[in-house]
Amino acid sequence: MDFIFVIMTLDEFTLLDDARQAETLLEQGIYLTKRLYKNFSIILYQLDSFYVEVYHNLRFDIMQGMRCFEDDDALQPYLESIDISPLVS
Repeated sequence: MDFIFVIMTLDEFTLLDDARQAETLLEQGIYLTKRLYKNFSIILYQLDSFYVEVYHNLRFDIMQGMRCFEDDDALQPYLESIDISPLVS
């Protein structure tokens, strides 16, 4: 049995409608972490060569949007909360 892996680009992902984006993220995305910001829980996924943040409004208990990016600098808020001490001791 042969498997064909198709890599999705950020541009291809953003062309999908909201429902297909959510479906793709759940099927192919890799959950990385989450963080809190104001009234939001922001959940970070990796999808192929880019990242997707899902904004969940805690006050109204709804998904309020997504932000996609490829720039590693945008990961800074997550890196500050990761404890790497077990890796260096």
